Amino acid sequence: MQRLQKGFGLVEIMVGLLVGLISMVIVLQVFQNAEGRKRNVTTGADAQSSGAIALYMIENDARMAGWGMSPKQSAECEKLYTYCDGSPACGGVEGPINGLNFAPLLITDGADGGPDSVAVQYFADPENGSFQMPSKVKLARTMPQPSAVLDVNSVSGCEEGDLIMLRQPGVCTLANITEILDQGSKPKIQHNPGKNGMFNPPASYQNENNWPRYGKGASVTCFKPTGVSATFTKAYAIDLATRRLERSDNGQAPELVMADILDLQAQYGVANAGQQNVTSWVDANAAPWKSPGPSDWPRIKAIRMVVVARANQYERDQDGAGKCSTTTIKDGKVKGWPEWVSYNAEKYPADWGCYRYRVFETVVPLRNVIWSEI
Repeated sequence: MQRLQKGFGLVEIMVGLLVGLISMVIVLQVFQNAEGRKRNVTTGADAQSSGAIALYMIENDARMAGWGMSPKQSAECEKLYTYCDGSPACGGVEGPINGLNFAPLLITDGADGGPDSVAVQYFADPENGSFQMPSKVKLARTMPQPSAVLDVNSVSGCEEGDLIMLRQPGVCTLANITEILDQGSKPKIQHNPGKNGMFNPPASYQNENNWPRYGKGASVTCFKPTGVSATFTKAYAIDLATRRLERSDNGQAPELVMADILDLQAQYGVANAGQQNVTSWVDANAAPWKSPGPSDWPRIKAIRMVVVARANQYERDQDGAGKCSTTTIKDGKVKGWPEWVSYNAEKYPADWGCYRYRVFETVVPLRNVIWSEI
C-alpha cells in the first residue's frame, strides 16, 4: 500500500528558489541596462540643449559684429585721439581712453589651451532704440586747431549728446556733440568741454598733446553713446570655477548664459589684404592676431568656434581603478571632437573624464565687415 504524499519536497523548494533568483537577476540586469540607456539619453539631451543655446547666443551676436563701425574706414585710424574728463559715462578715468578700438570682434586666447573668450563690438547697444545706423557727414572747411566748432555740409542724423568720430587718413578723433547749430546753408556741430562734453578735452589739453587738425572733406560720423564707453561690447567667457558661460555687456557684471559649458575655442578667419575670401584660420596667441591693429581688422572675415557642453550626470568608475574613463584625451585630442583644436585636460576640472559631452562647431561670417568692402 502506497503512502499518501502531500506538499513539496525540499529538493523542489530549492529548485524553485534557484529559478526565482535567476529570474530576479535577469530582471535586475535588464532594468539596470535600461536605466543606464535612459540616463545616457537624458543627460545627452541636457548637454545638447546647453551647447546649442550657448552656441546660438554667441553666433547671433557675432553675426552683427562691427555694426555701424565700417572696419575698412576704421583701418585708417593708425592714431586714435581720445579723452575722458573722468565721468563714469566715458570710463571714469581722466585722460586718454585706454583700450579703445574699433575691431568688430576680438578673441582673447586662453593661456596654455584654456578656454578662449570672445568680445563683439558695435557702435551702439543693439537692444535699445539707439541701435540705428550712424550718420555720416563731412567737414565743409578746414577746422582750426584747437577748435570746438565744426563747419559741416549737413547735420542730418546728428543730435545733441551724440558721439562723433572725425576721420581722415592716418588719424581719428573721438568727441561728443554739445550743440547743433543748424544755420541753413552753414550748419555747425559744437563740441565744447564741460558737463555735457565728457569726451571733449579743453584747448590746453589739445595743444599739449598735439591733437590733429582736420581738413575740408574729412569724415564726421555721428552715433549714439552707450552710457559707459564709446562703443558697445558683448564679451563671452567661461567662469573656470563654475564652468558657466557668461556674458558681460559693456563691462557690467557678467550674467549667466548657460551652465555646464566646459570649453570655448575660437579662431579668426583671415583674408589677404583687400580680398574677401578666407585664406587661413589663425589662433589669437601670436602677433599680429594676439592684438590686431587697425590694418588687421578688415582682414577678419569670419570666426570659427567650438563649444563643449557637459552632461549633468556624473558617470561611475567603469574600470574599478578609481579613475573615470567615460571621456579621455590623448595628445591634446579627444575622439569625435574637432581636430583643429588642441585640448588641455589640465585646464579642466580634475573629474572631467567622469562626464559625457556634446560638441558644437560652427563658422560665423562677419557680414558687416564683408559688406563694408562691397
